Amino acid sequence: MDLNTLILFVTSRCNAKCGTCFYWQELNQAGDLTFEELETLSRTMPPFNQLWLSGGEPMMRKRLDEIIGMFYERNGVRTLNLPSNGLFKDRLVQLMDVTTRETPELKVNLNIALDGFRETHDRIRSVPGNFDKAIEAIEALYEVRRRNPKIRLHVNSVITAENLDELDGLGWWLLENLDLDGQYFQIIRGDPMDPDLVVLDRDRLAAFYRQLKPIHERYGQKLAARNGGSVKGWLNKLYYTQTLYFYYAVQEENLERSNPWPMPCTAGQSILVVDYNGDVRACELRGRVANLRDVGGDFGAIYSSVAMKREVKQIVEDQCWCTHVCFIHDSAQTSRRVQLYDIPLRRKVV
Repeated sequence: MDLNTLILFVTSRCNAKCGTCFYWQELNQAGDLTFEELETLSRTMPPFNQLWLSGGEPMMRKRLDEIIGMFYERNGVRTLNLPSNGLFKDRLVQLMDVTTRETPELKVNLNIALDGFRETHDRIRSVPGNFDKAIEAIEALYEVRRRNPKIRLHVNSVITAENLDELDGLGWWLLENLDLDGQYFQIIRGDPMDPDLVVLDRDRLAAFYRQLKPIHERYGQKLAARNGGSVKGWLNKLYYTQTLYFYYAVQEENLERSNPWPMPCTAGQSILVVDYNGDVRACELRGRVANLRDVGGDFGAIYSSVAMKREVKQIVEDQCWCTHVCFIHDSAQTSRRVQLYDIPLRRKVV
């Protein structure tokens, strides 16, 4: 199976203390991969399509534009997922300007975090004023998106026990007050800093997902309108909304206990994780397989190693199904049945 996606933690540095963060014990540590080490990583990697940045706050990484450009030129990356807390408005705008100029074929999914209205979001993020600054960052990005239609501007909201009853209202407020390309809702995962946020009830979650349907339909209509109401536009809307409903169904099934996905998990095969310090993992929710610094930065030596093959086998033996949408997404992309049947024709996983 060919590599499709790399989740790269470009830094451990972060200027927030989010109660939702599953990576909180690794934040603000020494040992970020140097630019030269990232060059070696890129040079020893095969071609792949999607680069998903993580951290820490990715905008705190120096020379981020050069890092993105390196994977674009050398590895053929054509899709970038960039999450941000929205506290670096000017850096985001500048980065998107550079992206527009130097990586013209790159599709960019910008995901600004908003986990509730002002009071809730600022409390979860432990940053007073974060909500207002995130809104300012979104609005500042409109102009660069107008110049570059490959930039898509989204809000990402983490679903927790605290904000579950608030997010539907936030979704409608964002639709009425901002010009977004979509909003994504992701279940809190891993072992977050505030474990009380994890407590979710499956019935409430299912009801919440049903509430989101008209919000996603509205964004789907915007997507279709870009194609002038053509058949292509209708198909884009269908796959956009049905894909989200498919992910929600898988997440609901796996909220309280592991349940088989309708496709194999491809963690360690089509998608891998490289941490800020060079640790390589098959999945963000599993342990380290190896470290790049132990093999001179040679990604290929780890990707094809006995240890990685053993980890892939162990994922199957562990029946390791979860709610992690990044891995649901990538695994679904490799399944012809999911793409041709489960997503377009069904809304529940049976």
